[in-house]
Amino acid sequence: MDGNLENHDGAALLERAAQLDAADPLARCRDLFIGTDTDLSYLDGNSLGRPLKRTVHDVSTFIEDGWGGRLIRGWDEEWLDLPQAIGDQLGRAVLGAAPGQTVIADSTTVVLYKLIRAALATVADPTRTEIVLDTDNFPTDRYLVEGIAREEGLTLRWIETDPSSGVTVDQVRHATGPATAVVLLSHVAYRSGFKAELAAITQVAHSAGALVVWDLCHSAGSVELDLDGANVDFAAGCTYKYLNGGPGSPAFAYV
Repeated sequence: MDGNLENHDGAALLERAAQLDAADPLARCRDLFIGTDTDLSYLDGNSLGRPLKRTVHDVSTFIEDGWGGRLIRGWDEEWLDLPQAIGDQLGRAVLGAAPGQTVIADSTTVVLYKLIRAALATVADPTRTEIVLDTDNFPTDRYLVEGIAREEGLTLRWIETDPSSGVTVDQVRHATGPATAVVLLSHVAYRSGFKAELAAITQVAHSAGALVVWDLCHSAGSVELDLDGANVDFAAGCTYKYLNGGPGSPAFAYV
């Protein structure tokens, strides 16, 4: 919104919000979701997305026809291939990824653990003993990397981040060097909503000889992504926020 919020009264803000809603090309999508026929303004899609109306039909159909109808035959007929098939759909529609690079599995933390381990194994250079991450990264990500660093005798190189903003290209450039093995960052900061320059940061890390693992939990489904075009090494994210998969829906891994 233009101008300082302090200079607008409540009625003016409400009128301006209504104008923006009316001009929003995605406004028609609101009717696709359950619970939008109330006065509730739901602003927590970053924590748990609303269910789509079609989810009721899809889940019911699977229970009756898939699980109930096919029983154990479902494993060989389709289910075992779904992690890759859904991963390819997600890659095509959301991530900017070619087929065969994305899989649905596990939780975000488990996937991140696997990807960081894979990145370290790929680097496999005893002189590269540092993992770079920022102080305002999602807490679970920080705890995870701290544990891996202790297990492997690695050093954490912290980027001091203002919680009201996010990680910049220059900060990553200054933090990476000959000792950097892996950089772990969130594409969109979970508190401020700051969007990091994914392609530029990836290029900077590669110039230093490091690999990058991106956490896409707060960007997948909310902003445009082109992981292949940005030459991203590894990425993980969840499907219950902006992808509206529901509580307990699996994470995804991109390689």
